[in-house]
Amino acid sequence: MSRSLSHQVGILTLGRLVSYAVMFIVPLVNVRTLSKDEYGYYRQFWLLFETISPILILGFSRSLLYFLPRVDNRGERSAYLTQTVLFLALGSLIAAIVYAVMARTLGEGLGAAARAFYWRLTFFTFFMVVTDYMEMLFVAQQRPVAQAVYHASVWGLQAIVVIAVSYLLGDVSSVIWALAFFGMARFLYAVTYTHARYGFSLRFISLASIKEQVSFAVPVGLAGIGLLLLTQTDKFIINSFLGREAFAVYSVGAFQLPLVGIIQTSIGNITFPLMAQYQKLGDHAAMLDLWRRSLMKTMILFFPLFVFFEVTARPFITIMFTEEYADATPVFMAYMLLFLRSSVETGNVIQAFNRTKFLFIGFLIAFPVNVALGLLMYKLMGRIGVPLATLITMSVLTIVNLWYTASLLGATLPQLFPIRDVTKRFLAAAIPGVVMGLLYRWHPITNFFELVVAGIVYMALFVLVCARTRLVTMDDVKGLVGRGSV
Repeated sequence: MSRSLSHQVGILTLGRLVSYAVMFIVPLVNVRTLSKDEYGYYRQFWLLFETISPILILGFSRSLLYFLPRVDNRGERSAYLTQTVLFLALGSLIAAIVYAVMARTLGEGLGAAARAFYWRLTFFTFFMVVTDYMEMLFVAQQRPVAQAVYHASVWGLQAIVVIAVSYLLGDVSSVIWALAFFGMARFLYAVTYTHARYGFSLRFISLASIKEQVSFAVPVGLAGIGLLLLTQTDKFIINSFLGREAFAVYSVGAFQLPLVGIIQTSIGNITFPLMAQYQKLGDHAAMLDLWRRSLMKTMILFFPLFVFFEVTARPFITIMFTEEYADATPVFMAYMLLFLRSSVETGNVIQAFNRTKFLFIGFLIAFPVNVALGLLMYKLMGRIGVPLATLITMSVLTIVNLWYTASLLGATLPQLFPIRDVTKRFLAAAIPGVVMGLLYRWHPITNFFELVVAGIVYMALFVLVCARTRLVTMDDVKGLVGRGSV
């Protein structure tokens, strides 16, 4: 990854970290202002939205990363943007029908949530889906600062709205109303901005451009839907078998996943357009080099986070979410294993070769396997077996995708995935983790101040290990912000 790319990744990551810092407070407030039943309702609202909206979006937003860098004039850019918004608007209208069917056919659980929040859920979905393209637009135009500011502003403000309403009113219904109105404000801004800067127009749309975008976006979207179904399976199983309050506890254990998006999305959004350009030029060696360096940078961040949170899982949950949610600890630890697996991104190269059908078929096969394995492990191990089933399924799928990626690049699996370098980086994080575990046994963490101190101590030990052993070099760290030699 070149310096300019690393700087762009750093800027996008910073923007996402700012918004996540505020979003992180949302569940901490909600678990204290809402009852378990109401918090379960709130999480069911998001489960419905987070499951339905990616299905409606398909790959149309992401397709802008592929098409906009390849066009040279305003008319063509306007055509792709207009097509994208129209496709997203059509998809979001389908949501109203889907939610209505769920409200009429499902019983308690998600059916009750769909009935209670039907119109707010429908409007919120429309506003959020239609404006989903905005971040891709900034990245495709190589404006990482604008994208970072937009992301931090939009998601940060949304979090502030939820926190304020939840704290002041303490009512889940009011929180959902606030989300709907915020979604409308986001929609008005996005449409006004895009039309003023790029122009929406039907004049430049052609049947050829529609077919071209659909041929790329639909397979990408179907692959994304397959991944979505895999990662949401455990939540639907828990929601179906254990009820709303248990789902609230489970959601607390599963909350850590947004960290994956902060790092992976920033790196993926920046590297994918370059991957597509290298693929067009037939420069497979450059694609391989870019993928490996992206992997190394990701792991420098993922490994320390994984080790620290595994060691401090119980105090982290009980301090941040109160003792009432202590049962979420095993789920949280299982989800951190999923977090670790997510450090290996396997889709960008395959998508750059436009072989998204392979991804879709893989997810299509893995989904029923994951459901069956999840139900089996739930019967054998209880709720902790459900995320472990997802971990097993996703790990196998990752290995298959790595093998296919290596074959596309004309490389071997060891060339694509440098096991020795990966092991070195994991050891750099694990060694201070062992020390932290011993210290924790001697002096348990009981409050927020001690948790912060534990984080500082772990990072100091991590830096010391890296300095002494050079398992991670200073050049590796500098490369995260574009100042290294890679």
